[in-house]
Amino acid sequence: MKILITLLGRSVWGLVNSSWASMRKYGFIPDRVHIIDAGTDGGDAEEASRRLRILLQGFNVDVDVSIERVEAGNIGSVSSTIKRLINKYRADGHHIAIDVTSGTKDLVLGSLMNDLAGVDHIFYLRIDSLRNADRPYILIPVEGQHVIDVLAEVRP
Repeated sequence: MKILITLLGRSVWGLVNSSWASMRKYGFIPDRVHIIDAGTDGGDAEEASRRLRILLQGFNVDVDVSIERVEAGNIGSVSSTIKRLINKYRADGHHIAIDVTSGTKDLVLGSLMNDLAGVDHIFYLRIDSLRNADRPYILIPVEGQHVIDVLAEVRP
């Protein structure tokens, strides 16, 4: 099973588009998604969940999306939530990806303050300009988007 742990900061489209990009480029189509939500201004976890479900229906997947609430600004809260999820899925041998694109700094730091030995991917979608960022992935000029698997770049 493929598990996606994705961080919701201020941009629902950032979360959805990065997931979309990693599905297209890396073929990582999740069976289960956990949205880590700190209630940041502009981030609507229910809306992100709805959009992800619609996106995954296009990949013929009926995905289970859950929302994990964490305390904003509390890196320890984020870290313990991510650690619990990683340990749960690692023990069962599932493939785990973390998407940090939409996360605020406290969410990103909290997600990376864990043993990442069982994590297969850390995805990040960088875009050259925020001018067109608040729209679906497919409507943003492709030459201005760069999805990377951070772990693939740093692991030997």
